[in-house]
Amino acid sequence: MAGAAGPGAVVLRRFARERAPALLQAIADVASQSPFRQMVTPGGYTMSVAMTNCGALGWTTDRHGYLYAPVDPVTDQTRPPMPAVFHELALAAAAASGYPEFSPTPV
Repeated sequence: MAGAAGPGAVVLRRFARERAPALLQAIADVASQSPFRQMVTPGGYTMSVAMTNCGALGWTTDRHGYLYAPVDPVTDQTRPPMPAVFHELALAAAAASGYPEFSPTPV
């Protein structure tokens, strides 16, 4: 089959469709506290993607490297908590993919 996923990969087509309005609202809520921004790589290049983060740790980059950090470098505040709808979707998708023990929280 052309374009088939590799071994162990799972495609969950339309899995989040019913949750889309709640997911979009949660994204807007997170972005109101931690705005979307384009990160700059250690080499000085601006990334083409804009991102925000939520939860205990957020992915970031600076001139020194890439890291997960508890404080948002733009707002100098801790990151907004992970919205319940994100957590619930992650648990449901993991369970549907055969990973019932997955937890969407940093270890």
